Amino acid sequence: MRNIFLILVLLGTYCLSAQIKGKITYRLETIKDSIEQPFENPENTEAQNEVFAMIHDAEPVEGYLVFNDSIAIYNVEPKIDIPGWNNSSDGLMITRSNINLSWVMAGGSSTYYNDWSRDYSITQNSVSGPTKRVIQKPKEWTITEESKVIDGYTCYLATIDKRNDKKVKAWFTPEIPVKHGPRGFNGLPGLIMEIEDIVLLWTVVKIDIDNPEADDIIEPMEGELLTQEEYIKFSGNPFGDN
Repeated sequence: MRNIFLILVLLGTYCLSAQIKGKITYRLETIKDSIEQPFENPENTEAQNEVFAMIHDAEPVEGYLVFNDSIAIYNVEPKIDIPGWNNSSDGLMITRSNINLSWVMAGGSSTYYNDWSRDYSITQNSVSGPTKRVIQKPKEWTITEESKVIDGYTCYLATIDKRNDKKVKAWFTPEIPVKHGPRGFNGLPGLIMEIEDIVLLWTVVKIDIDNPEADDIIEPMEGELLTQEEYIKFSGNPFGDN
């Protein structure tokens, strides 16, 4: 039964021969109800309390996905104050006074690009110094039969297992037959409409089919091309897949 369901989803996606393009606006916010308040636990360190405070102080931001059938590029709304990289101590210096944590987790100053005609997906960023392009590994999704309607589109639930029995939950719609989504979340047989990643929530707030920006998607070419493992070794960044 499950195999039949997957076949129907895939057929519903790829039997549509007409080309599709457009621009999707996502809103990212933190799910604050699931996070403890700073200084609530007397055993927390000062650094832990600072992180909890940044999560609760975080404000929603928007990210933009411009796409056609095979190619997509994703960026977050510009921000003047971005985090600096401290190369001397191999640490990312983020404080409540200079960063909105939602902006960082939504993608920050990084650019996410994929081209399914080449099975090619990268992230371009310069957070650790010189600009680098990092090759992203394919996401290992489990597609379920659970469904719900989002903005009039029938969506299906797909998940990725994470540590400590946590899951990334994505709702995608075969009614928009592209394999794209925000911040490198992609590879499903339909546009990703919503993602819940532990304490982060992406939701679609605007769908603009045939947006002219999709006619001029330029592949990021600046920066040395690295694997994820090479980038983490280079930067010492625990968020090396960003």
